[in-house]
Amino acid sequence: MDCRNYYSVRMHASALGRHISGAERIVTPDKLDSVARELLSRALAKDRSPDHIVVTIDDLSGLIHRSLTALDVTTLNSSADPAAARADAARLLQATGVGADAVEKAFSLLSRGASPSGGNMRGAMIMDARTGERLEPDQERGVRASRFDWTGEAGEKMRTLLNEQGLVHERTYEALALASKIADSPGFISELCWSDDPEYTAGYVSSRLTGYVRFPCLKKEGDARGGRAVFIDRKKFDAAQFLSFMEEEAVLIERTGQCRPDTDVDHFLQRIGSDVRTGS
Repeated sequence: MDCRNYYSVRMHASALGRHISGAERIVTPDKLDSVARELLSRALAKDRSPDHIVVTIDDLSGLIHRSLTALDVTTLNSSADPAAARADAARLLQATGVGADAVEKAFSLLSRGASPSGGNMRGAMIMDARTGERLEPDQERGVRASRFDWTGEAGEKMRTLLNEQGLVHERTYEALALASKIADSPGFISELCWSDDPEYTAGYVSSRLTGYVRFPCLKKEGDARGGRAVFIDRKKFDAAQFLSFMEEEAVLIERTGQCRPDTDVDHFLQRIGSDVRTGS
C-alpha cells in the first residue's frame, strides 16, 4: 500500500456535545470531493439533527501503513432476549481468554454508559483482559480506531459475500472493517461491541480466534446505550504503540475473509475447540 496517493476523510457529527454519527474513508485524490459530500450528507440524514459537523481530510504520505485480511464472519442464532444473547457473547469472550470479571464489568459499563459522566463514549474502552481494569488515558473519550477502509476490489467482494448471507445493512460492512483493524492492534485479545443507535440492536464479539461473530439482538430496541470494549493482554500492552496504531496508522483491507453459515453458540464453540460452558 503506497500512502503517497491516498487521503483519509473522516466525519464526526454531534448534538449538544454528544456524538451521534461518524464515518471515514481512505480515498485517492480524484474521489476527495465526492466522498466528503457523501459523508456530509450522511451526517445530515440522522434522525437527530447535529449541531456540529466536522469533516477532516489528511494526506497519508509518510505514515506507517499496512494491508490486512478481513476477519471471517459468522452470525449466531442467539436468543431474541438480549440477556440470553449476552450470556452467549460472554461465553465467546471467555473462550478467547477474557476473564469472567472483565466480561461482567464490560457488559455493566456499556449497559449504563461507560464514560465517567454516564454517557456513551465516542471511542472504545481499553480493558485488561484478566482484571477488567480500564487502561485508556481519557475515560470520557476513549480510544477511537481511525484511518481504515476497504480497497475497491475487496470492498465489492465483501459486500457480495455479506449480501449472500442476508447482511445488507451498511453497518455490518463498516463494523467488519473497523473490527478487522482493531484485531491487528498490539496486545489485542478480543472485542465486544453493540451500537448506540436506539433502532439497531445488533452487536458482535471479534477476535483472531473467533473472527467477527454477529449477534442480532444484544440490546432492546429503543435503548440508546452502546459502545465497545477492547480487551488486551496487559503483558504485551504498550500504550504509546497501541494509540499510535489505533489512531494514526493507515490500514487498507485488501483481502476478504469467509462468510460462514449461521450457527448456534454450542456448535460454534465446538468448532473453535473451546470447552467454555454455560454459567462458567
